[in-house]
Amino acid sequence: MDLVYLYFHYYPNAPVAYVALAIFAIIDIYLILRIITQKAPSFMFKLIILATVETLGFVIRILCIKTDVTFAKYLIMNIFMLLAPNILAIVNYNTIAHILTLANIETDKIYLKSKPITIFFIACTITSSMFQAVGGSIQALAQYRVVGPKLAITGLSLQLSIFVLFTVLATYVFRKNSIQYYVKGVDNPKKKAITRIYIVLALMAIRVIYRLAQFATGSTGIIATHEWALYVFDPLIVATCFLIFSTLNTCFPKRDEEDVCTLEDLEIGKEVSSVVDIK
Repeated sequence: MDLVYLYFHYYPNAPVAYVALAIFAIIDIYLILRIITQKAPSFMFKLIILATVETLGFVIRILCIKTDVTFAKYLIMNIFMLLAPNILAIVNYNTIAHILTLANIETDKIYLKSKPITIFFIACTITSSMFQAVGGSIQALAQYRVVGPKLAITGLSLQLSIFVLFTVLATYVFRKNSIQYYVKGVDNPKKKAITRIYIVLALMAIRVIYRLAQFATGSTGIIATHEWALYVFDPLIVATCFLIFSTLNTCFPKRDEEDVCTLEDLEIGKEVSSVVDIK
């Protein structure tokens, strides 16, 4: 048994890895051009970093296939390919926080304050991601084949719980009429932004459920040993999420126009838009 099969429990397809690498490299370049040229909100710069990390993950995956695979390479590959998609969820949390900042509502409710909710969800996401990255990597070692999947399942379960909690918060913000902001030329930007959040959350939940099934059935199980399932339920979903997130800038003011907006400002903006439409 060679080392590649020992670590992956199947023989990875090099051409498919090259295609995935090219796709994420193109997405990365597209994000750089779009976010910079269109003056997207600052939190969207995370997308560039995460797309780069995902691209590097596939570079290391190809190195594992084409050169002598080591535990260090396998570990780094797993960290990059697990952390990038997981931390992508932080963009969701930043989106809600940005909406609350622009709406500039006065409230004593901590769950409607952008800074506390961002810190909470980021801390939970990083914790769950570390469990997954460590568990997913050490399961390749014989002495950790029982502990590794358990750690990963713990992290994935935490992540799924975070998604449920965040969906409740996003739905509350979506339905709260007092939480509004104005973007010139865009009708109901809050609805458009949160609709994107819902789509991404659904896709990410599918990915997490796939990963749960993968680790529950073991590294030699039917799911983990079929590479097509990995590409369909992980890289394909992640690439789709990147593309959906790339359009978030259309739901917010440009980076140099991000003044907070009161309900009075919103009504004035609507009146101005109405006058322009009539003319």
